[in-house]
Amino acid sequence: MGGSEMVGVRTGELGALGSDYRRSADAVRGQAKRVGEHMFGEGGEAGRNDAQQGVAVHQGLQRISAWLTNWSDATTATADALGAAVVVYSDTDRQRAAETPKT
Repeated sequence: MGGSEMVGVRTGELGALGSDYRRSADAVRGQAKRVGEHMFGEGGEAGRNDAQQGVAVHQGLQRISAWLTNWSDATTATADALGAAVVVYSDTDRQRAAETPKT
């Protein structure tokens, strides 16, 4: 092993990644809300002869909305974990720096 090799975490970049994840989660959550607010097929919109297909479309839209909500929740949880990691890394770094003898 030659040269200087850094071992560590760039907490600023990790925090920025967490912020990116949070923005993504918010965007997906917004789309889930839009899908949920614009359902089709349950109130006869499909027409008298297509009620069964309308119900199937409605059920599909409900599933899509739920999947998007789950995706948003998982992405938010990832953003939270990244934010917590930044705090832990920063606290650990500060603690180790305080414990390191100064010469």
